[in-house]
Parts: sequence; structure tokens; C-alpha cells
Amino acid sequence: MTAAKLILNEIQGYHRFIKLMMVLVGVGALASLVRFIFGLGVTTNLNDTYPWGLWISFDVVTAVPLAAGAFTIGIVAHVFHIRKLEPLVRPAIVTGFLGYSLVCVGLLLDLGQPQRGINVLRYWNIHSPMFEVSMCVMAYTTVLTLEFLHPVAEKFGWHLPLRLLRTLELPFAILAAMISTLHQSTLGTFFLIAVDKLHSLWYNPLLPLQFWLSAIFTGLSIVIFEASLVHKYMGQPDESEMLATLTRIIPWIMALYLCIKLAALAFLTHGPLFDRPVLLLLFLVEIGAGVILPMGMFFTKKIKSDKKMQLRAASMVIFGLVLNRFNVSMFGMEQPGQLIYAPSIIESLVTIGIIAAHILFFVLIAKYFPIFEHHPEATDYSIPDHFHRIEENQERGARSEVRG
Repeated sequence: MTAAKLILNEIQGYHRFIKLMMVLVGVGALASLVRFIFGLGVTTNLNDTYPWGLWISFDVVTAVPLAAGAFTIGIVAHVFHIRKLEPLVRPAIVTGFLGYSLVCVGLLLDLGQPQRGINVLRYWNIHSPMFEVSMCVMAYTTVLTLEFLHPVAEKFGWHLPLRLLRTLELPFAILAAMISTLHQSTLGTFFLIAVDKLHSLWYNPLLPLQFWLSAIFTGLSIVIFEASLVHKYMGQPDESEMLATLTRIIPWIMALYLCIKLAALAFLTHGPLFDRPVLLLLFLVEIGAGVILPMGMFFTKKIKSDKKMQLRAASMVIFGLVLNRFNVSMFGMEQPGQLIYAPSIIESLVTIGIIAAHILFFVLIAKYFPIFEHHPEATDYSIPDHFHRIEENQERGARSEVRG
């Protein structure tokens, strides 16, 4: 049987939902091809008034914090040595790896001349927040790629690289936290230049700090959301006991974020707050449904054992983060009397394709790679001088003990 037939037979056995995701990815790829053939002007509704649209607001400004689970859970498990959370790290790394890879795709789509993207490495503008984000996203994507090689090395039996990667787990976790802190906060720095454009409900000099804190508690919520869904729909082990640990961490970070946000609103905002009823409503929904309500749910004792409540609270946090990023990057930028931006069909199809690609690749990686398994704590981290398999060495050691 040829390789093509094997692949087709494998695809035929997939669930209908996975087949739907494959169709959506194909449609998104075709829409992306149309964008590259005809250019941004023809295929998008972007203009001089709204140079940043759906691709930046969602595919970049929103997708980056949604992929923050990798560095947050890595810090909690590896740096703070809460080792019982170790089984949550690898799925979070896969989510982060896919998220940042697709962020890079979104950036290439939004560049008018994507072939000139390499110039960011040739001409360094060290005073530009965009330069910092570009360098950090490239660096962090590289770190995530190296971390993602763990299950790949296990799958194919590359034991020498695997031991080396395991030895570098802690340095990778620290490096990931440093890089993420830089670019998560700098995404907020982007909008500090919009003094007279971004509405006062969101504009304040503490935007970088708010972006960073919201990425932390949303990243941990993504871990809860992801673990709950893979248990429900993919038959993976119930991790609710480990997720209970996260429910004790998240509300305190949310409380700090809320205090800083309200303090900035009270003391650092100089423009009118109640002049735009629609924007005020969006702000109240963001704070109420996306921060205050889920924070209250996380503070309850019931959530530590209630899996459905954990999923609902995490979902509300994610909703609040998405709404916040759209409020800052799109809705809050709209001025009275201006034509309201709405994404074109091509923009929408590409974004739907990117979301579908994230889901599809996560499911396929989970199907073919050991991302829900983890090495035991007693693993030998020494680097051998040969490529013999670990299992073979263990068997030889067991036989010698028996003989002795």
C-alpha cells in the first residue's frame, strides 16, 4: 500500500469534527493565497484610518496572551517546584508552540511586503516596541520549538537529545518567562502612542503592566480550559486535582490586576469616561463578566472539586481577555463620526482557518505524540556517551542485579 493510501485511510477514520477542521484549514489557506496574489488593498477592509484590523487584533494581540499557558505553567512547575503539575506542562507547551507559530503566520499575512520581514534582523531599531516584540516572538517561538522536541524525541527514540533537553528544562522555563514578560507587556506599550485615539476607559500609562498580568492569569486559565476539554472529549486522565492548585493561584493575580486597573482608571485617566455608551457597556462587560465574576468563582471553595465550575470560570476569563484586547486594539480606537471597520470575507476566512489549524494540529499531535505522558521523576538526567536506548540499559542493569 502506498503512503498516499495509508494517509487517506487514516484520515477516513478521523472524527467528523476533525474532518471539518481540515476543511476550514483548507479554506483559510486558499483565502491566504488570494491575499498574497491580490494584496491587502483588494482583499481586506484595512485603510489609513484602520491600518490594524482583525488579523492584528485577534491573530496577534489576542493570540499571544492566549498562548501564555506555556510560560506560566512552566514557571509554576519548574521554577517554584510544584512538581505535581508536571503533567500539565507538556500540553501547555504544545498549545504555546502552535499559538506562536500561527501568530507568525498572522504577522506575515498582515505585512504589506512580507518578503521584507527579514529586515527586522538587518536593521535594528532599538527604540521601537515593534522591534522588541518581533525579536521576542522569534526567540520565544524558538524556545517553544526546543521544548516541543521532548515528545518528538520520545516518539522516535532519540534518547541522547531527550536527556539533553530534560537537563535544559529549568533554563528553558526561566528563559521563556523572561522573554514572555518582555513581549507580553510591550504589546500594551504599542497603544501608549495612541494618546488622543484610544478611549480613556482603556488608555493609561500602566497598560504594559495590565497586559502582562492579564496574560499570566489567562495563561493559567487556558491550562484549565484545555485540560478540562481533553478529558471530556479525548478521554485523557482527569486532572481536576492538579487544576485545583491553579484555582488557588489565579484569583490573587486577577485581584492584583483589578486593583491596578481601577486605580489607573481613577488616578491616571484624564479624558471623559462616560461619553460613549457603547464603549462603556463593553468596558463593564469586560470587567464584570471577564474579571470580577470569574474571580469570585475562583475564590470559592466549591471550585476546587467542581470540574464544571472550573471550566466555566476559565472560559469567562478567556472571554474577558479576548474582549479586553479587542477593546484596546479595535473598539476603543473608533472615533465618533468615522466609518466603522468590519473585516472582509477574506480576513474572516483566514482567521477562522488559523483557529481551526490550532485545534486540528493540537488534536493530531495529541494523537501521534506522547504529550499527555511524562517521564518519571527518577529519570537519569546524565548525558551518555552512546546512543543505546534507555530501556535497553535499564534491562541490562536489572539482569545484572538478578545475577548478583
